[in-house]
Amino acid sequence: MALRAAAGLTWGAILLATPACGDSAAPVASGAASAAASAPLPPWLGIPRSQAEVEKVINSSGRTPYAGKVGTLRGKVTIRGDEFPSAEWSFPADCPNAQAMYGRTFRKSPGGGIADALVSVTGYDAFVPPKAPVVPVKVQGCAFDQRLYSATFGQRLEIQNLDHLGSYTPFLDGASYRSVMVALPQGAPIKLYPTQPALNYVLRDFQAKPFLQARVLVLKFPTHDVTDGEGQYVIEGIPVGAVDVNVMLPGLIKGTPDESISVTIAEGENVRDVELVYDASKDKLEKPATGPFERKAAADGAGASTSASPSASTAASASAVATPSGAASTGAPAAGRTPTAQPRPH
Repeated sequence: MALRAAAGLTWGAILLATPACGDSAAPVASGAASAAASAPLPPWLGIPRSQAEVEKVINSSGRTPYAGKVGTLRGKVTIRGDEFPSAEWSFPADCPNAQAMYGRTFRKSPGGGIADALVSVTGYDAFVPPKAPVVPVKVQGCAFDQRLYSATFGQRLEIQNLDHLGSYTPFLDGASYRSVMVALPQGAPIKLYPTQPALNYVLRDFQAKPFLQARVLVLKFPTHDVTDGEGQYVIEGIPVGAVDVNVMLPGLIKGTPDESISVTIAEGENVRDVELVYDASKDKLEKPATGPFERKAAADGAGASTSASPSASTAASASAVATPSGAASTGAPAAGRTPTAQPRPH
């Protein structure tokens, strides 16, 4: 069924809200911080931040991890309506995978499945930690294996070059860094660290391939997934009971925002398919965010007092970090900043 409009609901509020409606932010006591510093690090922590710093964001009430019954939600996200336009990129002849990945504004399978859509589950009253410290990323033939990656705050990205010839220099636009690492052919993965929950990270490559990019959403909860090339998603470890399911296609600005879907999760397998609608007369397509070199060139051309930003909608989404009460506060790095120093892993 098509998703309907929701009054007063923004994607910034959905994506960065904590699942527990009654969760409230609270400072970590000094004694608790000292104890946490001496305790073994949890297996899911993958960034150079302490467990106390990360849990202050994803577990602000200090709850113990949920150990009750859980269910898995899987399904397919499809889209109908007008055709998507072609993307405004040109691809080198030695980039065999670029056209298929970036040739159109969105990736849609012959069966109508929409790739690179975020499916998230919120509304449960529990702390569910991430299952792993790493979100894996593959790059081959001048293309990442997805155009969207979702992570939980505390996880890192690991980018692996699957090519037999040629290197990549991936970096996370929106995060700070000291140097750029080279992903060698068939080499060890490159680690990148999103050190704040934010909507405006973009995975890029320093070489002359502006099309080689992917959005990275860093959320405050782990119950989310990105649809594959057929529109399929799987979200495991959801506490049983009533939850809200939200579907977002980054880059598509809906004229009428879609509302969340109420679902009751039972123990074991649960299935929910979702159909989106694209209406070119009402919906807008967000232009790809400009990279740091383009932003610097624009700023230099306009004068030192002018700063460049990828897009107004991206910057607005990035600055809106929902609190449990529903109010918004700033907490994400500015999308238009040139990256500075990347903290090294401990």
